[in-house]
Amino acid sequence: MVVGLFLGACSPLDIDVTMQANTQQCPAQVLEGVDVYNGYGAIDWAKVAASGRRFAFIKATQGDYNKQGTFNANWVDAKKAGVVRSAYHFFDPSVDGIAQANWFLAEVAGAGGLLADDLPPMLDIECPVSSNQGTATASGPNCEYTGNSGWVAPATMKTRIFDWLDTVESATGRKPILYSYPSWFAGVTFTDAKLAKYPLFIATYATCASVPAPWTTAVFWQYGASGTVPGITPKSDVDKFFGGETELQAFIKSSTDVPDLGPDLAVVEDLAGPATDLGNDGGSDGGSDGGSMGAMHGGCQCQLSRAGKVQPGWILLMVLALWWRRRAAAAAKTTAP
Repeated sequence: MVVGLFLGACSPLDIDVTMQANTQQCPAQVLEGVDVYNGYGAIDWAKVAASGRRFAFIKATQGDYNKQGTFNANWVDAKKAGVVRSAYHFFDPSVDGIAQANWFLAEVAGAGGLLADDLPPMLDIECPVSSNQGTATASGPNCEYTGNSGWVAPATMKTRIFDWLDTVESATGRKPILYSYPSWFAGVTFTDAKLAKYPLFIATYATCASVPAPWTTAVFWQYGASGTVPGITPKSDVDKFFGGETELQAFIKSSTDVPDLGPDLAVVEDLAGPATDLGNDGGSDGGSDGGSMGAMHGGCQCQLSRAGKVQPGWILLMVLALWWRRRAAAAAKTTAP
């Protein structure tokens, strides 16, 4: 429910804008993290933790043909160092989604499994690269390993992705995180509204994260691929979580119940508080009942205010919510014995 509140605060009240162009989500309070794979070699997780990196996404598998040789050690050692961890799978659209999910789940189970204080699993979807869509070309600059990470029919790709997501969620009780880069979704014509049920991890190498439709906010943001991280020898991917420690723990605890798009009217009214609060506090507070959850997605301020003005969509929705409540209260008094 906590996650439902912060997502509701940034849900599609500005749908005409956010569905036409990416939303820019600018950081407020953040935690630093990394994502790692075989190519980084041995990692000193105690040094990673001491550097202030709070979380890590650790590659476990790809397709139904690759298991990362460093995964087991990384999975165990990150936990020992106190780094919050997530296991991830690099998706190959040319392979059955259920088979890929089972391949991934077996590898994670063999390393000790997913624990209650871990982040949900993550699915890395970058293939086929959008420039290869429709060409049956195998792999590309974002497709790790040769394998068969190339083009398939869009309908087949979508079915296999959702098959992976459903299988992993059923097995773990956790709704997986989705990772990609902003142009991928439109480039492969995969913008189904159902995607927004899953937390978004977006790669954008800029000062703000670029959030594509159908999402309006991201939870994690990869902001660079050449960071210097103590404990990791090569230059590495560096990430941010939109929020502080309290919000990170709340996300972990609530990750089994990530809501659909569209806030409940009562929740929106409670979150919004007085209309004058929205323009000032959208990125840091979220209103009277949002508490620290507003800070979890600092980019909300980019959506909720323009030049410090409350957007008409918010005002209309709050008026409708208040009217509905008063109407219901009046009806209750009329029919009361």
